Amino acid sequence: MDAAIFSLAFAIAAFVVFALFKPFDKRLSFGVGIAFAVYLGLDDLVTGLASSSAALDPFGGQWNWAGKLYSLILAVAAVLALRIKPEAVGLTLAQRNLQPCLIALGLFVLWGLGLGLLFRPGMPSAETLAFQATMPGLSEELVYRGVAPALLLGLIRGRSGEQGMPWAVIGITAVVFGLWHGLGYSAGKFSFDAMSALFPFIGSIAGGWLRFKSGSLLFPFLAHSVANLAFHLSAYLVS
Repeated sequence: MDAAIFSLAFAIAAFVVFALFKPFDKRLSFGVGIAFAVYLGLDDLVTGLASSSAALDPFGGQWNWAGKLYSLILAVAAVLALRIKPEAVGLTLAQRNLQPCLIALGLFVLWGLGLGLLFRPGMPSAETLAFQATMPGLSEELVYRGVAPALLLGLIRGRSGEQGMPWAVIGITAVVFGLWHGLGYSAGKFSFDAMSALFPFIGSIAGGWLRFKSGSLLFPFLAHSVANLAFHLSAYLVS
């Protein structure tokens, strides 16, 4: 029940954030805002399924492999059901502006190392490194830098268009991504950890810029993954 309550509250929060940013981009309508909020609420719900029942966690382990897989399945289902073009969610290997994107990728490595040295995550296991190199980047970038922006921009039913740099959309997804990491709900009470929200928010601004600067999800995925790896590998620098 707690998981369902949190997912509903998170969807409402996502819609409120959308409504606050709506005046800054004329392409944003309340219809796409509702679709955006519902999708993210469902994504949160399926991501947490594995923790609610052992039967829904066939992989086990320290990390939420099954939840991230369910998130990926939901994203693919949304793309197919809404007939979103692959290019509209950044599923293309064609890259624009390669040089600044490569520079940004290097800065993400330094970002991850810096956070690791600040927070001292401890020596990582092989499972930790395998998970951090793959699943968060794959699922979260597809959701927050792929499907969610496509919904906000109304790129459904085969629609396409040159979006430029949609800063309002980047801002919405960054704030909501930060909230997703910072909000909590347990025993009938909500909580909020500002530090847990702040760094994903900052990373999302850069990740959103990368998504539209490159025209692809490849660089956001790589940036997310190398930052996560650098964070955990930083333990070897202080051991």
